[in-house]
Amino acid sequence: MITAIPMKAENISNHFSKADEVLFINDQAQVVGRFTNPALLDGCEGKQQLVSLILAQGANRVIIRNIGQQLLSKLLNQNLSVFHTKNGRTELQHFAAAVLSDCEQYTQVSQGRPSVKHIAKQANGGCCDHDHADGEAGCHSGPEAKRCCETKAGAESAMMKPCCNKKHSLMHQH
Repeated sequence: MITAIPMKAENISNHFSKADEVLFINDQAQVVGRFTNPALLDGCEGKQQLVSLILAQGANRVIIRNIGQQLLSKLLNQNLSVFHTKNGRTELQHFAAAVLSDCEQYTQVSQGRPSVKHIAKQANGGCCDHDHADGEAGCHSGPEAKRCCETKAGAESAMMKPCCNKKHSLMHQH
């Protein structure tokens, strides 16, 4: 069993996506990986990269102190077991155990914290964050459709998200 633990210095990070790095340990409490947290640099895409990193390292469970509902949803949707610990100074060996007696298992999105940024984005018409349940459908519809793809002076931009580039290239092939 591999456990992912967000770290800030030598302690468990107070906030999952703001950890400096993610530590991976096996069931003997041996460190099997240590990676810089991709969520620190790339906003929504970085958070998706963080989930992908956890999956790529073969983690079965994640230890958290605080986590937003959006990211918790992504972890739970990947069938990862998410455990909340109250103490950021807990010895790592404790998290290698098969049973995490001092941790509460999070099984519902509502157990995470509401995201102030997500709520603000929704109030401003939403965000085209490319994490739609039906793929990219609807990405370019509605009044705020061009928010992530909008370009200056109407020129295609290298700064567009990859799916926007893909969509725009498909639209221009007609």
